[in-house]
Amino acid sequence: MNESQPELLYQVVKNHEEQYSIWPLDKDLPLGWENCSFEGSKKDCLAHIDLVWTDMRPLSLRKLMAEQSHQEEILEPVALTSEPSLVERLCIGDHPITIELRPSKTIESLSKALDRQFVQITFIKTQGGTTLGFNIDLDDCDLSQLTKETGNISITGSLELNFEKVRCKANINISTFEGLGHLELMNA
Repeated sequence: MNESQPELLYQVVKNHEEQYSIWPLDKDLPLGWENCSFEGSKKDCLAHIDLVWTDMRPLSLRKLMAEQSHQEEILEPVALTSEPSLVERLCIGDHPITIELRPSKTIESLSKALDRQFVQITFIKTQGGTTLGFNIDLDDCDLSQLTKETGNISITGSLELNFEKVRCKANINISTFEGLGHLELMNA
């Protein structure tokens, strides 16, 4: 630069994305840019930008990333909780159940289901109810009270639930078609 020429003065400017630049002080600002109230030599303005522009990402990107981070923080505790799975919950203790019979809950419908050796049991206290259909293992069932049309019967059968092999054991009152049941994990 020639010493006889005066040094050009600049102003620090930023746009709507909070991206900084310098602009000659004697020129009109381009559309979309605003003055940041700092003027000086080119060197001074660039030094000021180095101090204030600590995050080079555009404002819209920073906001998006902050929003995503906030959503991940909200979801993170859910992912970290280690609640037992449905299978694990149904393996602990006995749970209220009902047997599903079509066209209606009658001894005749129950007898037909048992003749087919296939039943459907609903665990009624799970969210939305969990209905499991399975082939019964007659050797593990106690159906002696069925002919009396009173008392309880016990039904056992195997199935796969959520990729785990389980045995369902149900004790059902013949007059109400309700009772208690649970699952047992089967060794692979």
